[in-house]
Amino acid sequence: MKIHKQQFSYQKNDKKRINNRQIKFWHKEECIMIEESVIKIVDDIMGSGKSTWAINHINQNPDKKFLCIVPLLSECERFKEKTDIDIIDPEKWGSKWKNFRWLVENDKNIVTTHSLIKMMDLDMLELLKSKNYVLMIDECLDVLDTYKISKDDLKIIFNEKLVSLDEDGFLVWNEERKPYKGVYGDIKRLCSFKSLMGFKKENSDELARIIMWNFPVDFFKCFDESYIFTYLWEGSIQKSYFDIHGIKYEKYMLDYDRQLIPHCKEIEYEKRKNIVDLINIYDGKFNKIGMKIGKSNPLSKSWYEDKRKKNRSIFSQLKNNTENYFRTVTKTKSIDNMYTVFKPYCKYVKGEGYTKGFVSCNARGTNEFKNKKSLAYLINFFMSPDIKQFVEHYHIEFDDNLFSLSALLQWIWRSQIRDGKSIDLYIPSERMRELLKIWINECKTMSEAA
Repeated sequence: MKIHKQQFSYQKNDKKRINNRQIKFWHKEECIMIEESVIKIVDDIMGSGKSTWAINHINQNPDKKFLCIVPLLSECERFKEKTDIDIIDPEKWGSKWKNFRWLVENDKNIVTTHSLIKMMDLDMLELLKSKNYVLMIDECLDVLDTYKISKDDLKIIFNEKLVSLDEDGFLVWNEERKPYKGVYGDIKRLCSFKSLMGFKKENSDELARIIMWNFPVDFFKCFDESYIFTYLWEGSIQKSYFDIHGIKYEKYMLDYDRQLIPHCKEIEYEKRKNIVDLINIYDGKFNKIGMKIGKSNPLSKSWYEDKRKKNRSIFSQLKNNTENYFRTVTKTKSIDNMYTVFKPYCKYVKGEGYTKGFVSCNARGTNEFKNKKSLAYLINFFMSPDIKQFVEHYHIEFDDNLFSLSALLQWIWRSQIRDGKSIDLYIPSERMRELLKIWINECKTMSEAA
């Protein structure tokens, strides 16, 4: 961070935000302005070499200290094997978090997982601020989630004035009360580093039922140099989170020589065009089950739940369709087949020829399934309604379709397409199928226009 000092006169309570990129700290007659660094978003298609660039950047800067955050433990191994520096994955010292803290305290290069970094707390934030790490995040973090609290407990913590909402929507623990030790201790802890948010209903003083867990915003202010490697950033929840909290970012990508350049849509289309011909989308009678009728959203999570209660026979139809697709259309062996469905419904849909080919719909980063050539994507993917309502409350534009497309593409890229080999794909959801076709045709149209 760049630090500037200036003399000034001020009123005691005159603490106005300068702008979204600066924070003021007040001390006697001196104002210290800390200008936040702009985070570099490397938004490039899967297989473009983002992880390789990150590893090369580490190797080319041995004098710097790196904190690398990746989706899976297997990726930790890759960073340890491919980097020339001594980079360490936290081990269990009673807990991995305890070892992580020791590594930071001792200025070690670190590679760890998304799941561990979600344990971020106030003490670690203070420690990271005193260090000079370069931050690298492979794939967007899960930065928003519904905080599970009952309606009764929600009423209690507000009616008893244990918490209140500040002007930015963060839950604040009311410290003027006597020292508190009780069932709401976790809420007190999360409030201490601004990790819970709420909002009032439109035109009402009544609190909306949603309390949202936020990954601590101050984490991203601990680093002078930061990178996030992803694809379709505009459709990510983390982009909306950054926009809500005024975190500044710039978009980059890699050119054909794998050098970092400002994001260029034309180059992205060219890279996309080299891949889309590898995707063979099934268009036939097995798609009828996913046709949209009226306001329904076939194969969405709510659709599955509704059918589980009222019409489980439709699951047999979906199972038969999928079995027939693998048996009569692709004619592939079970070892070559891969499918996904919302996990609670696997028992209703899994069938002969693909039962062992389940891959979670939110799988990212792994290359464990890169031998799979025939795929069945049996869902209609949407953002969590709670997160959607929370984001919309802040009047942030969010592209729900791009979010869904991103999830689909990430899932597809677990297969052999990551090695430049063609795949066959069954997507019965009319919505998801059309989103993929638009993504495919968009780059072809641009190429023809050029």
